[in-house]
Amino acid sequence: MGIGRSFACPHVIQHQFYYKHMTSHLKIIFIFFFFLVLDIISAQGKNVYSCNIGIADITPENHVVLAGFAARKGLSTSVQTHLYSHCLVIRSPKGEKVCIITNDMMELDIDETSDMRESIASQTGLPVDHIFMHNIHTHSAPRTGGSSAVPGGSNYKYSITYDKIIVNNAVKTIQDENNYKRFLMEFGNTTCAINMNRGEKNGPCTHDVYVLRLIGLDNKPIVSLVNYCCHPVCLGPGSHVVSADFPGFETKFLKEAWGGEVFHFTSASGNVDPIGGPQRDTLNSYRKGKMMADSILLKMKFHKIKMNKDFKVCCMEARLPFRINHITPDSIMRFAQSIIDNPVEVSPTWKRDVLNWSHQMVERYKLGKIHDYLPVEIAAVNIGGFPILFTQGEPFNEYDVQLRREINKPMLFVAYTNGQNSYLPSAHAYLTPYYAYEKDQMFVYVKSPYPLSDKFPKVYSKALYDIVEKSLKK
Repeated sequence: MGIGRSFACPHVIQHQFYYKHMTSHLKIIFIFFFFLVLDIISAQGKNVYSCNIGIADITPENHVVLAGFAARKGLSTSVQTHLYSHCLVIRSPKGEKVCIITNDMMELDIDETSDMRESIASQTGLPVDHIFMHNIHTHSAPRTGGSSAVPGGSNYKYSITYDKIIVNNAVKTIQDENNYKRFLMEFGNTTCAINMNRGEKNGPCTHDVYVLRLIGLDNKPIVSLVNYCCHPVCLGPGSHVVSADFPGFETKFLKEAWGGEVFHFTSASGNVDPIGGPQRDTLNSYRKGKMMADSILLKMKFHKIKMNKDFKVCCMEARLPFRINHITPDSIMRFAQSIIDNPVEVSPTWKRDVLNWSHQMVERYKLGKIHDYLPVEIAAVNIGGFPILFTQGEPFNEYDVQLRREINKPMLFVAYTNGQNSYLPSAHAYLTPYYAYEKDQMFVYVKSPYPLSDKFPKVYSKALYDIVEKSLKK
């Protein structure tokens, strides 16, 4: 019996030949596209923005004196919402960074804030003018200065620890290179009528709320930034709970609905309070926060921001004029005496407060810390063509409305940043008999050497516009 042989027919051989060659070609095509995609991803990695976020708890561990209301007596009794320091670091396509911090606190003075920003800068190498420290202005957070913050005082422990927590969180967030995530941006705005003009019935009050979202490559929010004009003072002097006020609940509900983190930034709110004003009822903050979140979730539509590679940080000092051209110890003392001689008393302690203020201002003058103008730091950050405005002080809400109208593009307006210095009334305020405290009295309590001139709103408005425009210029 012979050995059998098998023979393939010609068409089978032909198919095998084509199959081998097709497989080879497909492999080459696959390898080509694989490396092409890698090149694209690599190129994109060098030309897109990325961000990192960090959150640290700054809730007091003991009972403390709460900031914001002189009429409030006694210590805090409980914690309604925890207080946090939220840090967002954005990295440009070229590797430049900007650090944006929002704290669930009332205010920090300029010296405190400067020390913290400089500490962050020295530990990270980030320029100090790339670090912005905002406080949402809740009136249910601890005082960090005054008699309660000295050794033996109820707030002493808090006063020597909160700043370290904020600084350490920022430093870690800036330096944690492995956790930066690439993002795109989307923006939305709607209205939420939980606020009112607090100094003038039917006075100017914007109800607009704005949200900037940083969206990851998985199409999920990394962080959402809420921007709204309203004092977080749902909780009044009769309340003794530690709380982030309505922003604490608003951000909680939005986070649950959207995912990611949600940070609140208070806009120009110097003349805006929650409807109904500050109340003793501690549920008021919950109700207003829920209303705020519901309005956003029901009505807000987002649209994608077409980002470019622009990144710019612009800073300037706006010099706001006082009612006199030159400040001297004599002018301070004469003005103080004219107030004391006036029979009108703003409060039982008004005249004593004015006298103390005058002595403090004269001492500051001797130290060279008094200018013939009120210096106000403002800045604008251009992130891929999207501007964010930062300003010290408590500007009236008309500045927010006016600036958005003039810039005429999506933006955020963040007040209460890099230290507190003054209320900043609008031009409208000087044409009405209202807002006496903000125009004629508050300078005593914010330690300003003189009341602001009615000419300052024009100077301030122009400075806000100029700095944003500068940040957007190529």
